[in-house]
Amino acid sequence: MSKTLPSNSLLSISTQIQNDIKIIKKSRKTKNKTLSDTTVSTTYHETPNVYNSLTTKPTNKRTRLDSLTPNKLKQKKKKEILYDDDDDEIEEISSEKKSIEKIEIDRCAICLDDCTEPKQLDKCSHIFCRTCIDHYFEAIKPQCPCCFTIYGEIRGNQPVNGTMTIDTSKHRLPGFEHDSRGTIRITYYFPHGIQDESHPNPGKPYQGTTRQAFLPDNRDGRHILELLQRAFELRQIFTIGQSRTTGYDNVITWNDIHHKTNIHGGVENFGYPDKTYLNRVKQELAAKGIK
Repeated sequence: MSKTLPSNSLLSISTQIQNDIKIIKKSRKTKNKTLSDTTVSTTYHETPNVYNSLTTKPTNKRTRLDSLTPNKLKQKKKKEILYDDDDDEIEEISSEKKSIEKIEIDRCAICLDDCTEPKQLDKCSHIFCRTCIDHYFEAIKPQCPCCFTIYGEIRGNQPVNGTMTIDTSKHRLPGFEHDSRGTIRITYYFPHGIQDESHPNPGKPYQGTTRQAFLPDNRDGRHILELLQRAFELRQIFTIGQSRTTGYDNVITWNDIHHKTNIHGGVENFGYPDKTYLNRVKQELAAKGIK
């Protein structure tokens, strides 16, 4: 059963607490004690007229924490009070801080609203609305829009009427004179065509192209070739858009998988030598789910 204190009782309790605090501070300053050398114990009283009034008294007695039972230690920690020399405010120290952060409802990164019928992806654990993520996987690509973890195969919008042919030569690329049998040459060919619904301007024509690229004929080069062949099957090597070199629109362009289109000239001219190229292109392919 709850008790209601009269207003004059509350006023007297508040006054008593403030007076006790001032007395304690004055006593501590007189004795030149530091904050860490003083503990203040609290006691609770229940009387017919006063409910849970708080009284404080200074004490110099210390108690070994390892001599207390877990329950007593917990109670002691809950009752410790820290006094600030600069003001009369008191702060209770608790052994366990209660979290006051509000639990936020998961928000869908696709519709930017609270998740309805939440669906958690199994690899990365990100949560979306079921309808949002299902439509994203079907219409865009099977890849988490937050962390880009791939689920299944990503298919691009490379024109379907292209070809990829391979031939080799005994000429060794710069930088691979001693660890290759020669050079692998890749030839891509696309005739002119009409853009479909997956392209920027459906119904408009696009210009065809022929491109060549080169790899060292060694173990790493042949592995990259296999990955590129898989990427070509998934229509990821090329796309239709604006050329970065000519600025023309509605043309076939590279789709973020870099190729060495020159034998010589180094990195600046998309050629060899380039010690890190094979590792870089392998990472670019992995980002599209091809490993």
